[in-house]
Amino acid sequence: MLFHQPPSDCFLSRPVSILDCERRILVHLAGRPDDFDDVVAELNRVFADAESKLKVPVKKLRHRRGAFKTVSFGASIGGGQIEPMNLRLTEHNEEVVQKLMSNWAVTRLVGFVNGVFAAVHPQLHARYSNVLDSLLNHHPNLRRCFKNGVFGACSINVGRVSTLRHHDHLNLVTGVCSITAGGDFDYTRGGHLVLWDLQLVVQFPPGSTIMIPSALLEHSNVGVSDEETRWSFTQYSAAGLFRWVDNGFRSDGAAFEAFKDKKKKAELEAFMERRSKLWDEGLALVGTL
Repeated sequence: MLFHQPPSDCFLSRPVSILDCERRILVHLAGRPDDFDDVVAELNRVFADAESKLKVPVKKLRHRRGAFKTVSFGASIGGGQIEPMNLRLTEHNEEVVQKLMSNWAVTRLVGFVNGVFAAVHPQLHARYSNVLDSLLNHHPNLRRCFKNGVFGACSINVGRVSTLRHHDHLNLVTGVCSITAGGDFDYTRGGHLVLWDLQLVVQFPPGSTIMIPSALLEHSNVGVSDEETRWSFTQYSAAGLFRWVDNGFRSDGAAFEAFKDKKKKAELEAFMERRSKLWDEGLALVGTL
């Protein structure tokens, strides 16, 4: 398989979008703002602090995405959950994560990502925002990650992070995942984002953000040297949250069961018809150029 690497520093001076054949924005290389030096320095400090304090069992240090510490926060569904729930953390890790998430630099980063999302995919951003607001209004026990963000959950990945080839199969397939990388590493020699379906290898400088449809595209990243550090911060929403809200705050199974009565044949047909259009309706929300 022959891979292509775009020119060096292709998106450091300006954002770059990778389009599909119908000019939909498939991947967006957002880079980082010009005035982000202090932000990135603080992000590196706070993520290094989290790495030293997070307690993750040895058996969970190796997982399908790689071998590094990872903890998640926010609302999700799937993977055994039958309804939306808050992702669980130990009391100790909860304190560490809350400290990181309340840091001013993390708030700045989330605001930047939210602005990029709204600018690049305005209709999709509105969909994420509406679903999250509806979900939290109906389930006040669920926790919002950030006041200035629209993703349902986020993951903190630390420990010279290098991911294996994978899809984030629980995320919305026509949606996006925001990936921010940081640390102290030579991005010309390691840390690249590999997009296997597109046969692309993209340099991923510290402090930069890339948005991809992580459920659709198989992706990984190149490792860094033993002397270097690399962390990543991802924001995403589980596809099940969208289905839960669209089904009137119930699962697909519960919605289907409710329409099995012969007297509700028309409602069942309408439900199945709507389901058949989800892919096209999702694509229609993706930003274009």
